[in-house]
Amino acid sequence: MMIPELGEEACTANFRGGLGDLAGHTVEGLVKCGINVIPITFFYTKNWQTGENVDYTKTPALRHPHKLNVEMHWQKMTTPIWTINRAGATVFGLSHPEHKMLYPGDKYTKLDQAAFLGRAVPALLGHLQIVPDIVWCQEWMTGLVIPNMRDDHQFNACKSVFTVHTIARGALERFPVDAYDRMAIDRRWYNHFVIDNAIKPTEGGIKCADKVTGVSKQFGEICQMMFVDDAHKIHGIMNGTSRDFFLSPHIKMYREEPNSLQLELAHKEDKRELISFIEARTGVRFDVNKMLDGAVRRLASYKNQLPMFVSVIDQICAPRPHGYDVQVLLGGVAHENDYECRQWMEELRLLMGREGLKNRFVYIPEYSERFRTLAARGCDLWISCPWEANEACGTSDFVAKIDGNPNLATCGGGIMEHGTEFDHTTRQGDTFFITPYSAQTMGIKAGWAARMYYNYKEHGDNTWPTLRMNNFVGGKALDIVHMVARYNEECFKPLLGIV
Repeated sequence: MMIPELGEEACTANFRGGLGDLAGHTVEGLVKCGINVIPITFFYTKNWQTGENVDYTKTPALRHPHKLNVEMHWQKMTTPIWTINRAGATVFGLSHPEHKMLYPGDKYTKLDQAAFLGRAVPALLGHLQIVPDIVWCQEWMTGLVIPNMRDDHQFNACKSVFTVHTIARGALERFPVDAYDRMAIDRRWYNHFVIDNAIKPTEGGIKCADKVTGVSKQFGEICQMMFVDDAHKIHGIMNGTSRDFFLSPHIKMYREEPNSLQLELAHKEDKRELISFIEARTGVRFDVNKMLDGAVRRLASYKNQLPMFVSVIDQICAPRPHGYDVQVLLGGVAHENDYECRQWMEELRLLMGREGLKNRFVYIPEYSERFRTLAARGCDLWISCPWEANEACGTSDFVAKIDGNPNLATCGGGIMEHGTEFDHTTRQGDTFFITPYSAQTMGIKAGWAARMYYNYKEHGDNTWPTLRMNNFVGGKALDIVHMVARYNEECFKPLLGIV
């Protein structure tokens, strides 16, 4: 869960991408909508990026006077209970006594973490004497909470919502049948989780839950096709994010309602801040007046960054008239066990020194909430190029759009729902879609955007500021409160029998 109130180091230890973002911002949205929320999450004690231990006593988090005893595997495991305010709600943080890092490479370690959380959540609620109306579980590593709560008579009336965030391999983990007891759930749930002679935790969570959601309309439909037997209870509800959190302070100076010139002035300040960050990390000083394209995300095969960029990066960065005269920032890290994308990291480093790309292309092997936010605010064009039908939603696209920065993106996930292709004739729309999906299309449309940018900078053509304003206005609909309102109407109220 993205919890900026913890401070940057502890926040990064508990955050690794869009799911963490969503969890942190959903808390804010629930509070703003007047829904009482009790957020429970892991507080990981090792920073996955640096390997350093996290000392929560040096953060604003408060340690509960009692430890929590969690019964599992015929013994008691103990965790401290931490609390911290996240956007007006009290978050409860628990730590596994042995497995200390978010998204460990070993899948059995993840299973042990999931099993521990599955037992710890009802134990904590019992300790606090809280009986929720609904438990809302995010992704398979929280899904074991549902059967454990069903087996505790205190929570007989509690309904459940299970959200699936991606169909990437790690989200559809499977285990041999002999690992069943490691999940620490009763044998009566065996047929929910053991399917086709394998343990499938995501499908088990879907079968156990009262309602299931995918994080965009398209992804909901994909889940319905994948999990046919439970399609009737699967809904597609597009993610949201905190507009208040991601809206640039330079835009807020204009009381959040800038005209196109003020939006441009605010963006220039965001761009300067990003350029300073890039220089501090790489020694390369980009030109604030030249176009800056960016993509800062986790490196993963399905996100397809290296294969898409490598064949078009020379033309994108080359000076005019033969190229588009664009500066490019790529950022992100691959999982420690993802050998393919670890190799991408090395190839991206080498690209920085290639003739024609030096001082025009940079790769920063980092990923944090702060870096991603600086980049999405400061880049002129935000690029997302995952394989088709593999982007469940696309959180970083939201950040760019909220701050008025157009997206160049694969047509899928959330952006196909909230974005529309920009029409140069009518000046309607806000997005450049990579359709048909290919590196060549991405390069061509990056060229379109560059021409619009320089026509504005050098000739006063106002198509570019119009495109930016279209994004800024459209970004208002991406605020987390709109997502929570949909969950309230489509999930929470029906589960509670509220008409």
